[in-house]
Amino acid sequence: MELKPLPQPGHPDPYEVLGRRLVYDSPWIRVREDRFKHRKGAEGRYAVCGFHRTACGVVALDEEDRVVLVGQWRYPLERYSWELPEGGGDTTESPFEAIRRELAEEAGLSARVWEPLCFFHPSNSSTDEEAFLFLATGLSAVDGHHAEEDEELLVHREPFRDCLLRVLGGEITDGLTVVALLALQSRRSGVSAELDAALAERFFQRPVEQPSAGRSRWGDLGAP
Repeated sequence: MELKPLPQPGHPDPYEVLGRRLVYDSPWIRVREDRFKHRKGAEGRYAVCGFHRTACGVVALDEEDRVVLVGQWRYPLERYSWELPEGGGDTTESPFEAIRRELAEEAGLSARVWEPLCFFHPSNSSTDEEAFLFLATGLSAVDGHHAEEDEELLVHREPFRDCLLRVLGGEITDGLTVVALLALQSRRSGVSAELDAALAERFFQRPVEQPSAGRSRWGDLGAP
């Protein structure tokens, strides 16, 4: 079924940007502060967190319909977390290239069949982060994989239905994992739609060649 676009106002952007300045930068994130004037008259400052890397995750399913999960300690939350294999690709790496590498590094696996599953913005009120989620099947082991020096990972396979129960029960809370599992369950229940063609291409494009509107705003911090 083809859906009509959701409605938008005629001029959706109410902000006039008066200036931008870089506040913090690291290999992973950067923070800038924008000064703005709203068309209703308010003036203020907006802090934006930008991500240098592109978030990617994969529902890797084996022949028994089990999901490959990776367990690790999440420093900001002070808790242990079970998640899909996931990570970040740099600007010269497509989401597909990044997640194929992450699946090998974190779980020691490759997959014969890959397909885009879902795209979303994890926290669009304060960050420009984008997440690309894949479904992978036809799994096989790869040799010579290794986690990064600051990672201690456990790998576990859990039945897909049990993963859903753990999401709904609040045991699995990682954002990429929750969205990916529910997206796959939606597809299996008959609620499915094709990704927009231009968006589907971005799963296989390198960000440096196709930057998002949010990332493009970091190009010149000295002017609006």
